Amino acid sequence: MIAEVDRYQGVVFRQLLLAHQGLVEIGVADIVGRKDSFYFNDGAFQVKYSTKRLPPWQFTYMSDNLEELRELRRRRDVVWSFLVCGVDGVVGLSFEELESITSAGAGGVAWVRVRRGRNAMYRVAGAAGDLPRAKSRGVQSFVAALAATS
Repeated sequence: MIAEVDRYQGVVFRQLLLAHQGLVEIGVADIVGRKDSFYFNDGAFQVKYSTKRLPPWQFTYMSDNLEELRELRRRRDVVWSFLVCGVDGVVGLSFEELESITSAGAGGVAWVRVRRGRNAMYRVAGAAGDLPRAKSRGVQSFVAALAATS
């Protein structure tokens, strides 16, 4: 049986490879003992997923998830978090976007909520506020950010 995490992470990898369309270097960024963060060329990303079928989708960032992202940011200029919203799609947040909307509560836990109406883009919010603009589906913005730093 294919593990759930493999299916959801696999979606992100396939989209990245198709969007990049070139030779890539990929590695596991196992900083805190979870296999949910990866290096992709000169960037890095963390994958979170929700198995919920319909919006809103909620994602929890434990203190070690947040610390891992901060450590990745110290190592790489381009760091993103990809949120797999059930079978609906993937939305990517840059490290800066994620930081702007999250506020760690008790125990250092933060959350992000994603919603999307029919034929609409993703709206993303956290305890510290909403992203000012809707986000498109997919990983293309991450690939574009990598290209801009090359």
